[in-house]
Amino acid sequence: MAGENCASEDKQDSSDDCREETCIFCKIANRDDPSTEILAEDEDIVCFQDIYPGAPHHYLVIPKKHIHSCLSLQTDDINLVKKMADMGREVLKAKNVTNLEDIRFPCASIYHCPPPAPPCSSTF
Repeated sequence: MAGENCASEDKQDSSDDCREETCIFCKIANRDDPSTEILAEDEDIVCFQDIYPGAPHHYLVIPKKHIHSCLSLQTDDINLVKKMADMGREVLKAKNVTNLEDIRFPCASIYHCPPPAPPCSSTF
């Protein structure tokens, strides 16, 4: 169904496919998706486990405000992105992940711009 999951890679180039009212990430950030457990939260961001984790500790940290894509980020979003990375590290530490050398901060050009808390695993 179009617009239902705004993270779909096939929607990267369409400006109308991802709207706040249909964005799954907005629903999660607003706690409108009861199936998603929020692991950490502050006034600007939330963290939760990826629905299809690529590693044992694969978390997404997303902004509560709808950001259409990474290309939409402005210089005034730098602190937000830093907060997202910090929260990702905090969640990993809370989950007793001790090796933070194998972490990745992919900011794919998908909707709602997670740079997610990285998957962390020595099994790759």
